[in-house]
Amino acid sequence: MFRKLTALLFCLLMLTACSAQRRADIPEPQKLDPDEPLTICFDLDNGVVDPRHNEIGRERPIYSGGKLRQQAVDSFLEAMEAAGGPRNVQAEFIEGSGSDRDGQLTRLRAELMAGDGPDLFVIRQGGFSDLFLFPEKKMEDGLFLCLDGYMEGAQFMEPERMLTAVFDGGLASDGRRFLLPMTYNLSAAAVPTSYLDIAEGQKLTLDDLLDPESGLHSTLRLWRNEEFNDPFFSMYPALGQLADYKKESLSFSKEELGEFFTRLCEYEQKIDAGEIDKPKGALTSYIPDFGKDIAPRPWSKEPLTLVPLYDKEGGVTARIDFYMGVNANASNPAGAFWAADYLLDPDYMADSDIHMYMWCVTMPIYCDLIGPDNSIPYIRGKTPKEDLRDGLTGRHWRAFSELKDRITGAEFPTKLDWEITSGYLSFLQAEDDAAREKAVSEAYTTMSMMLGES
Repeated sequence: MFRKLTALLFCLLMLTACSAQRRADIPEPQKLDPDEPLTICFDLDNGVVDPRHNEIGRERPIYSGGKLRQQAVDSFLEAMEAAGGPRNVQAEFIEGSGSDRDGQLTRLRAELMAGDGPDLFVIRQGGFSDLFLFPEKKMEDGLFLCLDGYMEGAQFMEPERMLTAVFDGGLASDGRRFLLPMTYNLSAAAVPTSYLDIAEGQKLTLDDLLDPESGLHSTLRLWRNEEFNDPFFSMYPALGQLADYKKESLSFSKEELGEFFTRLCEYEQKIDAGEIDKPKGALTSYIPDFGKDIAPRPWSKEPLTLVPLYDKEGGVTARIDFYMGVNANASNPAGAFWAADYLLDPDYMADSDIHMYMWCVTMPIYCDLIGPDNSIPYIRGKTPKEDLRDGLTGRHWRAFSELKDRITGAEFPTKLDWEITSGYLSFLQAEDDAAREKAVSEAYTTMSMMLGES
């Protein structure tokens, strides 16, 4: 009996010790002082040329009727102060391109390495000239503040309404939260449901996409831009989660990358040989607009299915566009989290100039904001009822709802995406097996070095 009581006491002590150890990894939230200085770094234009997000071929910008970037940020700061938040805020912007932008990035990285830098980052991850080349790796490295303690006292955001698979992209490998995704993107093929031979809820994988005889038929062909005779491009989501950022290693082997390139190439060769029929459907890179994309098609009024790029396990990986992170060395972490929390207020996301500025070709973390009875907020006319674009409804909303339920994870755009694309293009241009093997090896080696050096 005594031994049992001793063992029980020992277990309780160990559980208490483990709990204390876990809690030590989660900073205790500080109390907000609205007058304490707060510095926010905004990088909103990475990868976007026009500050109002013009689209080629459009008569007017997507982001129309709203304010320019500085005014949009100013209105956010005013709204935050009016809501009782920080009121002594300095906003700084990363802007420009080329050497101008690189100089700003170098300065900020030096500040961060010295234990300084802004309190809060609001960033659009473009995959090329980014402040943080691999945000997931920076979570593991401790550059961002763990937010779990602050999340318990969040006043504005509503995580239960968010797309969990995407919001979890802000978690480190140990499950702690360091980043706050705001928007994401995902390309998909919009096809009439009658064209497919799949059961409701059926598990689908990359093998199904690559097999023209499967229930998906030749849907994968829609990822080729045949109008311009382009090969497959940006197929990296079909590799799923690309890396283990804690181990600084790729999640696939060189042999698996070679097999991936080979199967895509063989599929393209069958298309060129006339062995794969042209499918019914259209590729959309911006799902809230896909009803407009398919409107001219004779099947556009039929029930629809959105088919994404599945990986070999059946997963679907989205890309996070805009996100926020608090500096681990922030002088005002409470103010930084308050501002981030306010930016993630769903009501504020639905009707504010700064979110109109950010949303343009991305989707909000709150899926219902683009659903029935809602209007896409970045279109504003001269009067409240003019030029508002309705959210997804009817068969369009049903198709999106089925798609979002298939999303299993999210990654940040990085140079790995481009290296996979570039490696595949080199693979296609190779004239013999040795050259193809070299293309795979060089792409794999380059990506592995990137992870180790970042």
